[in-house]
Amino acid sequence: MNQPTQRTLRRLTRKLAGADVTVLRLSVIAIFALFGTYKWFDFEVNALHNLLPGTWLNVLYTLFGLHGASYFLGAVENITLLALIAGFFRPLFGAIAAVMVMGTGVVTLSLLPELGRIDSFIIKDVLLIGAGLVLLRHDLRRYLVSQKRRSLSRQYSKNRRVEPNPQAIRRDRVPFMGQGQQGKTSPL
Repeated sequence: MNQPTQRTLRRLTRKLAGADVTVLRLSVIAIFALFGTYKWFDFEVNALHNLLPGTWLNVLYTLFGLHGASYFLGAVENITLLALIAGFFRPLFGAIAAVMVMGTGVVTLSLLPELGRIDSFIIKDVLLIGAGLVLLRHDLRRYLVSQKRRSLSRQYSKNRRVEPNPQAIRRDRVPFMGQGQQGKTSPL
């Protein structure tokens, strides 16, 4: 590869640094916003009812009823969505969200043997597990770096002694009581 091409690729790589994980997080946010919101509507309640009763997730119908099972799954996905959004600002929330993303993928993939067929909604979960793993690694690294900075900052402020600057201290002279006429003064 010639040098101008290498330079161009290096510049492009620098410009895209960090954009990959941001785009990945936004993609996962879009998926959870879409599928998590669907769970609150009747068409998804009916779709899940046709799919889940023959699987181990049938226990959700026993615990929460027909609509409650869908609402429960929607609540989990919406909490994951909120944690993914918070992950932009707080890496610990991002790491928790990444584990939740992988968890939802594993739970859905665990239905595969009982369903006996591959549905389109199962395919996305293979990608979600991979995306969750990438986000987990990224957010754990961000969290560890922030903890290291915080620790170093505390250590620095603890060890740092603030010595007063003698030139910065203003010396006002106030006369001693009863000695003002003689010119004797006291530094304060």
